[in-house]
Amino acid sequence: MPPLVIWKSDCSGLVTDDHLSHYAASAGPGLMIVEATCVAPDGKLTDRQLGIYEDTHVPGLRRLSEQIHSQGSVAGIQLHHAGAKTDLQKNCGHPPRVVSVTDKTPAGSLELTEADIELIINQFADAAERAVAAGFDVLEIHGAHGYLGSQFLSPAHNFRKDRWGGSLENRSRFLVEVIKAVSSRVADSKAVISCRLGVADSGLPYADGLKAAETFIDAGVQLLNISTAGGRAPALADTQDGFSPIMQLGFDVRRDINRAVPVIGVGNIKTPQEADLALSRDEPVDLVAIGRAILADPAWAQKAFNHQSEMISLCINCRPCFHYTKPQKCPARKSGEA
Repeated sequence: MPPLVIWKSDCSGLVTDDHLSHYAASAGPGLMIVEATCVAPDGKLTDRQLGIYEDTHVPGLRRLSEQIHSQGSVAGIQLHHAGAKTDLQKNCGHPPRVVSVTDKTPAGSLELTEADIELIINQFADAAERAVAAGFDVLEIHGAHGYLGSQFLSPAHNFRKDRWGGSLENRSRFLVEVIKAVSSRVADSKAVISCRLGVADSGLPYADGLKAAETFIDAGVQLLNISTAGGRAPALADTQDGFSPIMQLGFDVRRDINRAVPVIGVGNIKTPQEADLALSRDEPVDLVAIGRAILADPAWAQKAFNHQSEMISLCINCRPCFHYTKPQKCPARKSGEA
């Protein structure tokens, strides 16, 4: 189960009973990665996002990891900073902190100084330490979907002239330093360091994304979760067996990566049969993430394991997805459960 935000906190960033109910209802996946959890009070995607930037967040997050463990799953958590992908209201009154100020960045954005960047790197490391204290087994650094890590990496967002911008090496530096800091801070634990990586995000050519992935593995990443927020390389065609372009990226990275790490593929997998095919085809991924299909039917994994695929209430790709606004109206949820 990949990280999917459910907008159930507030500016405090604390875990609520709604979070516990949501992850309890979704029991079954071997790995459950808790949604994007903000590492800084001024780096929020939304004013209803979970936080991990204060010690006060740890008790609630521990309850969440313990619940996931009690269901027989490995507990992961995604460490996140929104960067420019927010605004003053969503960021609980804080100006967005951005890689480069342009005419497309939110009003009132502040461009990160060298000291700001070093602070955020340390905030990721602090968050990782709290995540381990809260009992999480997998720590996923968000480097996709147009958020801060992706913004540094993308030539369409990063126009810096210092050591954090320009060449691919410089644009990769932020995530490299975050990975190194996180890995060092939790070195005494058994936590697995993951990176959700947009290998073709926002103007980033696939070849550069693949090279960056290899650099991140060298820095300490042990698991790659491949995704994208658009702008994927046009040379990557859909597969003949019907998988989505995003899923194809996972297959391509697994095939092309010159490093021995497992790769998670994601992209509109709806049925157990599709998941099986993604793991058994000639060029498979190592793990399959089931996202919106679990939002549509929280019992997806249990039904799959019990060979009851015909009983799964399938996601029908509503646009926009009801789950992010009024989950009780999701047409796939026959019980109307929120």
